[in-house]
Amino acid sequence: MKFKLNIPEPCHEDWQQMSPTQKGKFCASCQKEVIDFTKLSASEIARKTKNAVQLCGRFTSTQLEQEYISVSQNSLSRLGIALGLGSIIAVAQPSFAQEEKQDRIEVYQLQGEVALTTQTNDSISITGTVTDEKGTPLPGVDIIQKSTTNKSITDFDGRFKINISEEDYNSEVYLIFSFIGTQEAVIRIEEKSMNIVLKKEVCEVQNEMIRGKVELIKTNN
Repeated sequence: MKFKLNIPEPCHEDWQQMSPTQKGKFCASCQKEVIDFTKLSASEIARKTKNAVQLCGRFTSTQLEQEYISVSQNSLSRLGIALGLGSIIAVAQPSFAQEEKQDRIEVYQLQGEVALTTQTNDSISITGTVTDEKGTPLPGVDIIQKSTTNKSITDFDGRFKINISEEDYNSEVYLIFSFIGTQEAVIRIEEKSMNIVLKKEVCEVQNEMIRGKVELIKTNN
């Protein structure tokens, strides 16, 4: 199905005055969470809005002009079946070798999404807080060590902890802080404790931010 998004009655409440949440901000006026879609891809937006009911979101004007394509459940089911068959085949193939050399076979089962920072004996913990310009703690701020996959995220009180190898700490290493509605900050680590202030994002006039209740409009193309 192809569709577009529309906000017939844009919200005029001050975005910067709203309380931060994991997915966006909370509007005290309408007592609803406003999800920030401005940095999501087209596929992510299509997936999150397809079956949404009473959804309030924040979009760029460009995103509201775009046409989205939702993936049907049948396609996902076929993909799941294909992946399942592939897993069965992959598990079955080593069975012959296992009969001959059982003492050399090691089986590991991994499940779930991994987003943890590994700490070793020679690592150093960097801690701190992230707030906006008014001193409000920001939960859900993504933190990543530049040029690596080492990452962390702030808790509900804006606090974070990330482990850096001692070798990196003794050299020039940077952390990248990114959060919806704010400018990305690249900070060099100079102390083991850091207090980061993120500035609000500057919106371009030709791509203004629009907020409000979202409705889907099916297209014939």
